[in-house]
Amino acid sequence: MMEPLGASQVLSYLFKLSDEYEYYLISLEKPNDYKKNEELERLKKTIQDKGIHWVLVKYKTSRIGKFFNFFNFTRIVYKTVVKNKIKYIHSRSYLPTISAFLLKKVKNIKYLFDTRGFAFDERADVGSISRKGLVFKTLKKLEKSLYKNASGINKLSFLGKETVLGNELFNEGDEIKNIEVIPTCVDLDRFQYSKRSFNKPITIGYIGTAVGWYDFDKTMETLSVISKTIDYKFLVFNGNQHEFIREKIKEYNIDKKKVTIEKVPFKEMPTRLKEIDVALFYIYPYFSKKASAATKLGELFASGIPVLTNKDVGDHEFYINNYKTGKILEFNKINDYNFSEIFDSILNEQTAINCRMVAEKYFSLDKGVENYKKLYREIFN
Repeated sequence: MMEPLGASQVLSYLFKLSDEYEYYLISLEKPNDYKKNEELERLKKTIQDKGIHWVLVKYKTSRIGKFFNFFNFTRIVYKTVVKNKIKYIHSRSYLPTISAFLLKKVKNIKYLFDTRGFAFDERADVGSISRKGLVFKTLKKLEKSLYKNASGINKLSFLGKETVLGNELFNEGDEIKNIEVIPTCVDLDRFQYSKRSFNKPITIGYIGTAVGWYDFDKTMETLSVISKTIDYKFLVFNGNQHEFIREKIKEYNIDKKKVTIEKVPFKEMPTRLKEIDVALFYIYPYFSKKASAATKLGELFASGIPVLTNKDVGDHEFYINNYKTGKILEFNKINDYNFSEIFDSILNEQTAINCRMVAEKYFSLDKGVENYKKLYREIFN
């Protein structure tokens, strides 16, 4: 909860849902976040003022510690559930859902499996486990049990839902009927739309991490092609990978005078996004990414910013192609694109309005909250 994603994708929902429901929020928090005493105390008070009972579990970072995190977390969940006579669990992602699944077996507790992605396939996609190995096969059997025992399931993308129902994630996926879709939502009151002016040089923005699931090399190669015909500035809002980004800029012969790299706090992001004309990023199109929805996408659309990105990641292609909110780029054709024409077609008021409309239709936090309430009523009665 001390990190931007927790603030955006957990607390934003709970602060609104807590008007109607009483929550015991159990979260793993990293040791470095425990050291931020003043910030931690402020957050504790904010959460408490919303009537939420926050139970913090210290995340252990050693190799052995990581192994025991699950057992310690499950122990505290069990203790909290029994002590407070809790009957329903909303579990976000796989590890908490394994705890909820065990509690269902012991205490017959109903749980909502808020899956986020395909966690076990993510491990296989990055090569940390083999799809042919016993570990992966065992995890896939567990995954199937997590789905089948859930009273309700939420996916971040319609493509992810279709992947389950099409038996691509595991056999008999078509038997699961209680899947809903609530993407990563955005607070439209924070990320506001204002009429945009389109001046030159064009400001191309890159938001968030440059490693992991994000293919920053493709971003650099695309920027290199763009630079041949477009007068631009490259504005990067990134946490702590500045040296890595500078090395990539040097490697791809990007003019460093045109590049600005900053660390921007979450609370300042809505204002700073107004400096960007168009966003550019690539996500590795692994199988597991069918279930994804980049948090930044809703925030960019809410701010009226069109997006250049790749296909085969969640519903990104649907939002961009159907509503004309940017351009899906095929990387093997990157040298064939006329970027002057692309920018002329997307850098205008109508595209900005389209972006905001998509944010209001699909990514609204208020709509997400109402959809969660609907799910609660359906599965918890």
